[in-house]
Amino acid sequence: MSEQRHEPTEADGPLFRAAYERAGEIDDAPDSGGRRRGWGGFLRAAALALAEGFLRETFVWGAVLFSLLAAVFGATGGDVAWMVPMIGSGVAGVVLVFWSIARRWSFGRQWLVLLGVVAVQIVLVVTFWRTH
Repeated sequence: MSEQRHEPTEADGPLFRAAYERAGEIDDAPDSGGRRRGWGGFLRAAALALAEGFLRETFVWGAVLFSLLAAVFGATGGDVAWMVPMIGSGVAGVVLVFWSIARRWSFGRQWLVLLGVVAVQIVLVVTFWRTH
């Protein structure tokens, strides 16, 4: 039974791709010394990829949380002029974050979406608080 290897894509990010390549060096090493050196490089690359993955997941859920908070603040603020844009931006933020992940946009575009959604929601919520 042959194992099927799935190559990383642009959505996986450079640190994950580097760890994947380092794992290949272990497999392709001609001797045990090469495998040991491969393991050292792989463990460093895997730790960095894990940290990046954790940071990205944190931003994904942070963007979703800020979007939901903006929608809730808009819905409960009692001001129709604020209600529509805040609910709209909250829903759009959640949809955009999950859409970028589901459609496997490139690593850079996913980060742009995450940072953009967080920034827009923070600006809206802070402006709402300052005016009410």
